[in-house]
Amino acid sequence: MRILHALLWCSCGVAAACSGNEVTPPTTARPVSPPVAAPGPGLPGPSLANWQGDATVLFRTGTGGCGWGTTVGESRAGVLWRVSITDTAVALDEDMGNFPTDHIPYKGTRSGQTFAATYAQRIDGACLWAGGDIAGTFLPDFTSFEAQETVRWGRPGAETTVQRQWQVRQR
Repeated sequence: MRILHALLWCSCGVAAACSGNEVTPPTTARPVSPPVAAPGPGLPGPSLANWQGDATVLFRTGTGGCGWGTTVGESRAGVLWRVSITDTAVALDEDMGNFPTDHIPYKGTRSGQTFAATYAQRIDGACLWAGGDIAGTFLPDFTSFEAQETVRWGRPGAETTVQRQWQVRQR
């Protein structure tokens, strides 16, 4: 009888193995941890920046707006810029650390050492961001510039306006 019992037990194990089912002893349940996502590649903005600047808020009108640089006297150092200069045009991408979703892509004209550029958009978002203007002067060797920037939030008649003074230099 013992031999029959042993043969029956072995044949059950073989049948289970051949059927693809695995006979395993019961284990203690362990909590399952959620998978940890590997960090993705960094945003390309900082690697595209070729200039760096510092700003101070000079004045403000209105009560709206959000983000950095909205309080008189507030300053921010080391802001990354991407600057492109041609004979008659400039492209000034401010705050490349927030590229591509929250930087300011100014486009404008250049005459000699002076420039003026604008970024306008449909008034949008929780902050009602409306765009801005920047105008300034490059040093004769074009290694730095000083500029006045005016940024706006809100609808006409209920606008908030902030003016910032910039000193920007090549990195």
